[in-house]
Amino acid sequence: MIDLKKFAQAALLALLTASFIIPTGAEAASSQQTSNTVAPASTKQVADYSNLGSNDPTKKSATFNVTTPGYVTVNVTQNHGTETAYMYYAIVTDLPDGTTTSYGASNIEGNGSFSFTSSKPLPAGEYYIRYNSKQRGRTSGTISVTTP
Repeated sequence: MIDLKKFAQAALLALLTASFIIPTGAEAASSQQTSNTVAPASTKQVADYSNLGSNDPTKKSATFNVTTPGYVTVNVTQNHGTETAYMYYAIVTDLPDGTTTSYGASNIEGNGSFSFTSSKPLPAGEYYIRYNSKQRGRTSGTISVTTP
């Protein structure tokens, strides 16, 4: 059977010997890995509307910019004075040829706060929200956008 005291002495001697052999300024053979930092998400209010009815034309929000490609979340509040609010929202960009491209849309029925996410990642660029009421009477609300 191994004598535990002799084993402990041998282990201590090996540790002390190694500390004299390895220089104090020794560095790892490979450099440390670095990671890319990700900008924090940013939220911007792009529209504040009131008294919007189903006979009113479709509206366009203020523009917002996507600098880091990724999914965008649209946050809305909507309230109707006497009925249940029913609104249509679409994430849109204008193309050079005069057409538009949608990156997701949602029909939202109800009074309160709601959100939806783009159907695909948005490339860097300028966008806006197209919105209109599908309810008779008057709907009021706000629209904000959270970008990556």
